[in-house]
Amino acid sequence: MFNVRIIALKKILLLLSCAAGLLWAGRDAAAFKIDGDKWTLNRSVMMHLSLGGPQPLQDGFNSFNDSAAGTLSNWNQHLVHLKFRWIVGSILPQSETDADNSVFFSRTVYGDSFGSNVLAITLISSRGPVVTETDVIFNNARRWDSYRGPQQGDVYDFHRVALHEFGHVLGLDHPDQAGQNVSALMNSKIGGLDHLTSDDIAGAHALYDAGPNYQSSVPSSNLVNLSTRAFIGTGEEVMIGGFIIQGSQPATVVLRAIGNSLGASGVNGPNEDPTLELRSSTGQLQSNDDWVDYGSSQTIASYGLDPTGSREAAVIATLQPGSYTVVVRGFEDLTGIGLVELYDLHTTNGRAGNISTRARVGTGNDVMVAGFIVGGGESKRVVLRGLGATLRDSGVANSLNDPVLDLRDSNGNRIRVNDDWESDPESNEVRNSGLAPRHGNESAMHVTLNGGSYTAIMSGFDNQTGIGLVEVYDLSPAP
Repeated sequence: MFNVRIIALKKILLLLSCAAGLLWAGRDAAAFKIDGDKWTLNRSVMMHLSLGGPQPLQDGFNSFNDSAAGTLSNWNQHLVHLKFRWIVGSILPQSETDADNSVFFSRTVYGDSFGSNVLAITLISSRGPVVTETDVIFNNARRWDSYRGPQQGDVYDFHRVALHEFGHVLGLDHPDQAGQNVSALMNSKIGGLDHLTSDDIAGAHALYDAGPNYQSSVPSSNLVNLSTRAFIGTGEEVMIGGFIIQGSQPATVVLRAIGNSLGASGVNGPNEDPTLELRSSTGQLQSNDDWVDYGSSQTIASYGLDPTGSREAAVIATLQPGSYTVVVRGFEDLTGIGLVELYDLHTTNGRAGNISTRARVGTGNDVMVAGFIVGGGESKRVVLRGLGATLRDSGVANSLNDPVLDLRDSNGNRIRVNDDWESDPESNEVRNSGLAPRHGNESAMHVTLNGGSYTAIMSGFDNQTGIGLVEVYDLSPAP
């Protein structure tokens, strides 16, 4: 039947010829062989489709990006413990070593020749038994369309070639080159066959039918997620997140540090390889560089919280009530924009609250951006603070002198902006909560928010820069 093989850090040449006939099974198929690596189970494999703009194609797709998305959707129908996701028209810069998955046209394979008769190539990188990156490159020197039926001369069908390539992304190899005589789109020579066969589908089942159960966090009216985007520097300019587990029970959280994949959102200069370190008041609890190496990576993926890039960092931890710190650095002191995230799974009555992040506040793309989600259908009272001079009191050099907070809803509509906290219309509520900043030129606001997503943008007044601290306090009683 089919043959499954991954070649780590090597190029797999796909010799697809319109002149070659299909290989049909003339006898009972032999048992299939699985011999290689595969993706972390339950992972959502993000494919960055960068295949050009709108272009009407023969089979009705409006672009090669749409045709590629259709093939990924086709494979998804046969995958249980893995799913493809995709970004159509991704602007993520392409690289063969970024641990993200790019799909694009090119006349070379990152500077190397395609070679004769090669329509497309899949580059696969693995670490141990785990696939970490696949880039799919289509030969732009060929003529392409998207259609069904027999090959049309020297106009190649992108759709069936993409189906074939994404089979390699999953971990399928060429059965005909393994001595198997079967009808399969994954054979090395493809002619009139334009769809997945039972052999191709059986290969996907063999790879990804078995795995851990998918899990869901418990809905809650608490703050269910906090993320902060800022510049990750070195020394005092690393990113530091803080949070408190409130209540009498432990709480389970997932912490993530995101870097290179931010480029798909238009972020310039992302940190290419963030690391994460979780600390309590008594010292380090956990650390992680690349989440695919983490012992509980399948658990993180089972909650749907797997980072899109293999080089991002993540941990999952069940923590007793108390204070905790998350330190985000770049591997080997790499710098750049990064994102630290906390997800509270709400599997117990404990909760993560009083969440803060300290980092350098710049201008333009380098301001600090804190996002948070109010879960449930009930409104919630929160206090947001932007501190600078308070850090200076604690001995932090180069602190932000005059922070400004700008609170916006999920549509980008401004809810409130504050420069000096005493000018906030609910400054008395800030004071009564016991959260009044020490200095008048620091910012704070008290707001009552309905369930939904919110963003607090922290900048310096008149484009000042420096190290700042953004905080989100949940004023509802702890369980």
